[in-house]
Amino acid sequence: MNLTFFATLGIGLVMFVGVFIAFVAILLLAGVGRLVATAGAALFRRRTPALVPVGLTTASVKAGNPAKPARREAQLSPEWAAAVERADFRASARAKAAAAPEVKVSVREVPSPDAERKAS
Repeated sequence: MNLTFFATLGIGLVMFVGVFIAFVAILLLAGVGRLVATAGAALFRRRTPALVPVGLTTASVKAGNPAKPARREAQLSPEWAAAVERADFRASARAKAAAAPEVKVSVREVPSPDAERKAS
């Protein structure tokens, strides 16, 4: 073995350890940066007033008597409902047309083997 070979292995090992340490340092810096950003956002964020639900007035909320907002059901126009019904019909017709035909298997009547013995 030559001294040059061991020097090459040593340099490779030092480079591997150096890259590993650099990788760990980058991960630590990223973690510290994220921690500082989260802490800064928590400390310096603006306080916003509570949101008032739709359909309520701020006066009724301040009075302590919040009324429940009216619940409205979605209304479809008759034209829209008819178009959906037609589309459903077309889709079911396509599904029926694409379905494999029903296979009917008929079995012919074969006399029992016992019947042949009795006849002979």
